[in-house]
Amino acid sequence: MKNPNYNLILTGFMGTGKTTIGEMVAQRLGREFVDTDHMITERLGKSVPEIFSAYGEPFFRAIEASICNELGDPKQLVISTGGGALVNYDNARAIAGKGNIVICLTAEPDEILRRLENDTRRRPLIDKHDTAQDRKTEIASLLASRKSAYERIRIRIDTTDKSAEDMVEEVLKTFEYEMQRNATKIPVDSPTNRYTILCDSGLLHDVPQLLQEYHLSGRVIVATNETIAPLYGEQLVERLPDAALVTMPDGEIYKNLDTVRQLYKDFAEAGLDRNGVVIALGGGVVGDTVGFAAASYMRGVRLVQIPTSLLSMVDSSVGGKVGVDIPEGKNLVGAFKQPELVIIDTDVLKSLPPVEVRCGLAEAMKHGFLNDPSLLECAEAIAQGDADALKRTIQVKVNVVERDPYERGERAFLNLGHTFAHAIERVSGYTWRHGEAVSVGLVAAARLSEQITGFATAEDVEGLMQEIGLPTTYRDLDPNELWAAMHTDKKWKNGRSHFVLLESIGMPKSVYDVPKETVIDVLKGVRES
Repeated sequence: MKNPNYNLILTGFMGTGKTTIGEMVAQRLGREFVDTDHMITERLGKSVPEIFSAYGEPFFRAIEASICNELGDPKQLVISTGGGALVNYDNARAIAGKGNIVICLTAEPDEILRRLENDTRRRPLIDKHDTAQDRKTEIASLLASRKSAYERIRIRIDTTDKSAEDMVEEVLKTFEYEMQRNATKIPVDSPTNRYTILCDSGLLHDVPQLLQEYHLSGRVIVATNETIAPLYGEQLVERLPDAALVTMPDGEIYKNLDTVRQLYKDFAEAGLDRNGVVIALGGGVVGDTVGFAAASYMRGVRLVQIPTSLLSMVDSSVGGKVGVDIPEGKNLVGAFKQPELVIIDTDVLKSLPPVEVRCGLAEAMKHGFLNDPSLLECAEAIAQGDADALKRTIQVKVNVVERDPYERGERAFLNLGHTFAHAIERVSGYTWRHGEAVSVGLVAAARLSEQITGFATAEDVEGLMQEIGLPTTYRDLDPNELWAAMHTDKKWKNGRSHFVLLESIGMPKSVYDVPKETVIDVLKGVRES
């Protein structure tokens, strides 16, 4: 079993069997069992009802929150939480940690009442009622108020009419499966949700099961382009029970508001409603354009990203930025739209043209220059779809976007080379592939870094791009037009130039007010004569 340190957390409403089952599971696994309510009573020297009576429920919940934070580190524990502990989203996110497995136990209200009537433990939220009917009414009210919180938890097991022994077997089986699946997962915390990136071979065949597993039910729209549709889109729709296929033209020039307007029309005609799911199946253009349509249609519907290019796997499908180009600049209209799930099937890379793989490597190597120099030695493994190498480059971006989800600071570093690249794309009328433009942009940024920060290895950046087979120069574009195009870059403020440069490999730096003459000089230096 991989990742054996991850904790198993059992949560759910009172009377669903969390403590009983948790103790039995811990014994079977040879792990320590922890009950959060018991931790609180031991620390305060009072029972839960006494704490409620003496200090009130808000005090109890504050202590509970601190314990959830403590238990987030994977330590091979089996943990039972109080019924209301993970109703608080911050508590749920804290105790889940990075890979801990949370299972919500459920039961029918009548079954819960029956169990509580036969339980000698005191329950302050229920014991205040004298009659069974009043207690049943209170249970129904509490379940209703916590319904959305419990449904947020992906893994839910109904314990109604099941013996403890049967439940132990079901929990153990689920835990084993999740531990194996954890090897493919990258959890991502965002301001609005926690979502999962799955990265492994063969995942496209598992999409119907994954949608069910992650509770993504309802009308499904598979939105892709005209090239990807016959390769993967049509087969995917056939395997989904309630799905429709929507296509857009292929190419960066169609990443615009006209395409979004057509997607709105197609969504409506296909019967997409607020409970539906949009799957963006394709490269960066599809992910950005379809993602923006999903973010704004009916003020937002659920989004699943299934990137089919290496570039979109390591970059655009991660972090929740979606948008389109307008004549005034690239990505100037957009939104932050966090996906519910990202599914990366490494087998897809085998069908990509070599040039598209090289384009993806530009973004992967950018992550190496920014944060993880060891990635610079992994270009071949990444190109071949090695899941571990892919996850390492994806993790670089995940770490940054978690710390700075709205690009108010560190996330701007991810634009290394992109101020140059976006200008090349725009001035060329988007005839340049994004990855190829990024490659030239990285070389230009390295050369500018030589002049501004004293960066000493610009030749190494250029050499690596050449070794991969990416362009390091451009031609037939006017450096002055490229400079003018940079003025609409989103990172520029009040007309002040802004570039992400390198002090050394792994040490990016934001630099403002770089003189036009210096930038033009660099642009001339990477232009073929």
